[in-house]
Amino acid sequence: MEPERTGRALRQLRNARGLSLRDLASLTFCDYSYLSNIEAGRRWPKDRGWAERVDLALDANGTLVAAWDEDQRDHARRNDTMRMLEQARRDSEALLVSPDGAELEEIHDGIIDIAKNARFEPYDKTLARALDIRGELMRRIRAGAYSPDDIRDLYVALGRVCGVLSYLTLDLGQADTARVHAQAAFRLGDRANHDQLRAWARGTQALAFRFTKDFDLAAAAATDGLKYVGGSTGTTEPRLLCGLAASVANLGDSVRALELLDDAERARDHANPDEVPGLFTFSPAKQIYYRGFSLMWAEDKQTLVKSVKASEEAIEAWQLQRSPGDEMLSQIYLATANARLGELDASIAAVSPVLANPISAHFSWVRKRLKQLDGLLGKHFADSVDAGDMRETLAAYIHAA
Repeated sequence: MEPERTGRALRQLRNARGLSLRDLASLTFCDYSYLSNIEAGRRWPKDRGWAERVDLALDANGTLVAAWDEDQRDHARRNDTMRMLEQARRDSEALLVSPDGAELEEIHDGIIDIAKNARFEPYDKTLARALDIRGELMRRIRAGAYSPDDIRDLYVALGRVCGVLSYLTLDLGQADTARVHAQAAFRLGDRANHDQLRAWARGTQALAFRFTKDFDLAAAAATDGLKYVGGSTGTTEPRLLCGLAASVANLGDSVRALELLDDAERARDHANPDEVPGLFTFSPAKQIYYRGFSLMWAEDKQTLVKSVKASEEAIEAWQLQRSPGDEMLSQIYLATANARLGELDASIAAVSPVLANPISAHFSWVRKRLKQLDGLLGKHFADSVDAGDMRETLAAYIHAA
């Protein structure tokens, strides 16, 4: 989470002294909106001197400074996380250039637990666990004397670790690094002749390409992944079909996107269970979510109405499954579809719950989609005062995080 202690302490101290934000801004020579963003948890002052100055103005006896110091320690932990992510990238790059995969090692424990808990526990914890597993794999392979079947298991296990790392880095907005990890996962799946891993890795590559709006490359990755689907590949087929639908929709072919989404529903009907849950499975909620954001780029009203319905259903599903990031995105997709339908009030109502919460550091997709919504509001409601106010709110929320 973004730092909140400083904002909470500031609000409590200000209210206790009966000061408005504008009063405090005058006392401390700060911008009113700057203080508002700090209190809301959307911004954190990087200068300890600011905390000392405001603490003194509020006669807080070090309370605000202590809150700032706690937030600073959180920042330091996040910086450690980024350093570990960079090390993980270098390790996956090494896998790509390794001629014989001699570094790969067996692993039997921990991957399922990591895949299930990723995104629900602190990122630095998940990352540290994934890197520990990778280190153990390397230790075991160096011990040598493995059978061909054991070596295959090592490839698959390490490929899944790379898959976890790909998701983590993409959530943090590092699309290039995410693609490196996903490519390494595919290469390992190829060495193991493991179709489910190959198909899943291609789907993850497509996801990373969509993040950078490389929709042709995303479509190509998803299409290639479909070569590896079959009776034993779990939910990878509906995932790839939905990813392909999202790609072609962004390329302007909503008719084809709808066909692919319908194909994905039929594919789910005969999908077998996935070998690993969590990040490596494509849930029904995720599939509804894909329908919502794939169809929101359509030009015809009928398809946009389908997008609205799907996003509303996805929001309900995420509330049951406890996936805050996905729920926020579905609310933004609902707002986007309504904006494209010309329904400004419905669009504002849909996105408002997102803005009520501090944005987490890893919700890079949320920032990205809010920027798109901001552009749509400017395009479709250029003369609306309400739309202008919402655009200002969106800009403050995005840039203060």
